[in-house]
Amino acid sequence: MEELAAHARRRSRNILAALEGHESAFFLSSRRFLTICGEAILQAKGSSEPMDPEQAIKEIEKGVIRPLYVLYGEEYYYTHAIMSALRLRVAGESDAGMCLSEYDGAKVTAAQVLDDLRTLTFFGGTRLVIVENADAFLRDNKEVLGKYGKSPTKVGCLALVCEKKPDARFVFAKAVEKSGAMVSCTAPKAGRLVPWVRKRARELGSTISGSAAQLLIEIVGADLAQLDSHLRTLVTYVGDKGEITDRDVARTVEEEKTVPIWDLMDGVAAKNGKMALEALDRLLPRAGMEAARLSQIGTALLNLLRVKKMVERFGDEAKVAQALNMHPFVVKKNIRYARKFSRQELGEDIRKAFEADVMIKSHRMARRLAVEKLIAELCK
Repeated sequence: MEELAAHARRRSRNILAALEGHESAFFLSSRRFLTICGEAILQAKGSSEPMDPEQAIKEIEKGVIRPLYVLYGEEYYYTHAIMSALRLRVAGESDAGMCLSEYDGAKVTAAQVLDDLRTLTFFGGTRLVIVENADAFLRDNKEVLGKYGKSPTKVGCLALVCEKKPDARFVFAKAVEKSGAMVSCTAPKAGRLVPWVRKRARELGSTISGSAAQLLIEIVGADLAQLDSHLRTLVTYVGDKGEITDRDVARTVEEEKTVPIWDLMDGVAAKNGKMALEALDRLLPRAGMEAARLSQIGTALLNLLRVKKMVERFGDEAKVAQALNMHPFVVKKNIRYARKFSRQELGEDIRKAFEADVMIKSHRMARRLAVEKLIAELCK
């Protein structure tokens, strides 16, 4: 009873502290008054909000690597962006095999993961261990992971990619909230998509009007990876002009319906280099679009892999569409192409696309040549 009374007094002090500075607190609207009280009670409970994915990326880019990450949610764009930022910061241009391990949670043991985390890298620095599809892995190994989470190694970084947020009662989940980052990788709500597109355009070095951003969303949908890919195309298209208008969106994005990326995928799936290169010619009508088209090719391959994984998990097209936030027509088309590839082939093709991207950005190879070389390799 005494303990309960003490708890009540602590809550009262928190509420009064929150009200301090509001001399006319009792004359506030009831909604505002309840909000202040509610926030104080939540703070007293010690609740914590998940980290925003863009905040996580900014931290990593500044060199702040936390020992524990849990990435959960359906928006693969954010998951992929965070993992890419971690890979780049940890591995850089060195041999990734020396400091990076990636596993499927359904096929790895906790002992393997912890051994990797505790293994020193050859040149020092951080060892990154990524476990995808980690929901069951975390649930089945909650005791050993909880013990590790309380005192993680200083030389390792563990990133778990989950579909759902882990149970807050898990010791490991509490450890992540204390010394790591619990990152919610969810797509912006419908009302936040236009601001997201406009912000992303600024990050890419351009601007886009509100109406043009809305048009792009209506054509492409709420898939952040696709929006990002089309924005890169548009930024290249407008060049020095700067602002992206409705007309630019119509001329580039809508025209692509007549020369879709699927023409190129047809050639790659059939291992027909001539067909794929002819499609590439139509996708690259002018110089300067190579990087954007390479991004689109990489995204298409990534989507095939995502759809293939989801089909194996759910089987039902409607569930796949819902899980990936894709239009059913796009899912159906992806499934048709994904059946022509194994998961291993798609993973290898994505790696090749990444290498081509590095070649272009590091100016090691002419842009057009790098893309054509990639297509030739994909068709082998």
